[in-house]
Amino acid sequence: MSTLQLLVAIAAMLLLPASFLLILWRKRLDEPGRWLPAVLYTGAYVVYLYVAGSWAFLSYYLRYLWPVLFLAVTAASYPRLRGRLRPRRSDLRRTWSDWLVAAVFTALLVTSLTGGRYGDTPVALTFPLGEGRYYVGQGGNSPLVNYHNTHPSQKYALDIVALNAAGMRAAGLYPADPSRYVIFGRPVYSPCDGTVTAAVDGLPDLNPPARDPDHLAGNHIVVRCDGVNVVLAHLQQGSVAVEVGERVSAGRLLAWVGNSGNTTEPHLHVHAVRSEAPDALDGEAVPVLFDGRFLVRNSVVEPRRPGPSRR
Repeated sequence: MSTLQLLVAIAAMLLLPASFLLILWRKRLDEPGRWLPAVLYTGAYVVYLYVAGSWAFLSYYLRYLWPVLFLAVTAASYPRLRGRLRPRRSDLRRTWSDWLVAAVFTALLVTSLTGGRYGDTPVALTFPLGEGRYYVGQGGNSPLVNYHNTHPSQKYALDIVALNAAGMRAAGLYPADPSRYVIFGRPVYSPCDGTVTAAVDGLPDLNPPARDPDHLAGNHIVVRCDGVNVVLAHLQQGSVAVEVGERVSAGRLLAWVGNSGNTTEPHLHVHAVRSEAPDALDGEAVPVLFDGRFLVRNSVVEPRRPGPSRR
């Protein structure tokens, strides 16, 4: 993500909902034709942000702010209607653009909610990180919650970061030092019993926002289990602790999270494919269930036991 993209995202998550709530609070909305569409487009957008916003940039806890404020402002503005809820036909003609905005935001919300559904047979895995609090930045079966979703083999891919006590994934908004990201250097464990069919090491960890488009997965490992290739990517240089052909059990230490390859910041990328080539990164996308959960953007995982010992 570029600095400009980050600023646009922050504006969409802070300035836009704030302006909608201000309109709902201050604008003359003493007629149903004005109040109802304002409530609908504000509510749809607030819930859309709750579902699809990338909250780990600012703080995961801010995710709850806008829904609470929306309910409070709506309750405070309701008495202006003076008991009349049904809009007149003249009201609808004057506010058609507001109703259109409400329809657009509702469509965005519904589309983002479909990201929690999948139609293919999933593979059951164990969460590959140890003790901590982890946040899914990209994940789900919709482009609105997972930009990987448009890539056929990464339709169900996930990007996972870790959160600090403030609910942020880094010490700062977008630091250039990878060690300032909470997940950098965290151990990665095998999510299944299987065979290591690819193990790439030696690529450098980059300083955000630098990336390496010539090595998309960076340092990575592929574990073949139950006919499925499980890819764990963007690992730390020099941390890969297994070799091709090695049998591993679920919980075996594989490597550490880094920032190698075509990545914008430190995170663990995971996806699964069915492919005839056991070391392939591409193939038929397979949904992943971590400990029975299909994770989507804004999912939080807190393993209740410490990660397995390094061996």
